[in-house]
Amino acid sequence: MGPLSSFDNEQEAQEYLLEQLRFKYGEEFEIVKQGEDDYEEYPTKNAYSSELVSKENPDYQFRGWTVSSGEVEDNYAASFFTSQAEPIAENICKVKDYLLDYKVTLEAPITDKKWSRDSDVEEYMSKSGAYNRIDSTMQAGMTNEQYTDQIYDLLNSLYETNTGFELRVDNKVEDTTELIFMFNYDPNNEQLIKPDKERIIDKIENEQLANKVIRGKK
Repeated sequence: MGPLSSFDNEQEAQEYLLEQLRFKYGEEFEIVKQGEDDYEEYPTKNAYSSELVSKENPDYQFRGWTVSSGEVEDNYAASFFTSQAEPIAENICKVKDYLLDYKVTLEAPITDKKWSRDSDVEEYMSKSGAYNRIDSTMQAGMTNEQYTDQIYDLLNSLYETNTGFELRVDNKVEDTTELIFMFNYDPNNEQLIKPDKERIIDKIENEQLANKVIRGKK
């Protein structure tokens, strides 16, 4: 029996999504999480989304989405590339002595494209919209000019990887951390302007003002 062509209710939607993913990847999947809003009815078509795992790779949870007109999207392929993609940014961060801490996480949007384990990781990140999210921490008590110099250096090193990233920089404030800088980089976006030092310090000052407002409300 081939894949179903559409669905009219939540149970059929679950069956359709699982069947389509099995057809796409040649693996068995199961739904592990769904909420009340995961099945939505619209005038012309219905949509369904859920969190799933592969029975062969149950440690990796991913998203799947489908509509009754037949489209199916997922980000399961990120599980193929995490071990290759995250070190691209980790290798930069680990040599930056000014980073007290960092964590790199591969983030991947859902897509209808099929990727295999043999695909090139750089091609995957370039064409799928996947990127590394980098949560980093710098020491407290420095001047904004010092933060700017360090962030500018880190950004320039990350640009050289030619992969997308979201950089978030915190500094330690007593027993917590506060965001002082955030920037999203897409190497495929020719209109994107890389921040110079003046723009970086403006971003830092804006985040610091926002942090003061937040602290004042507590």
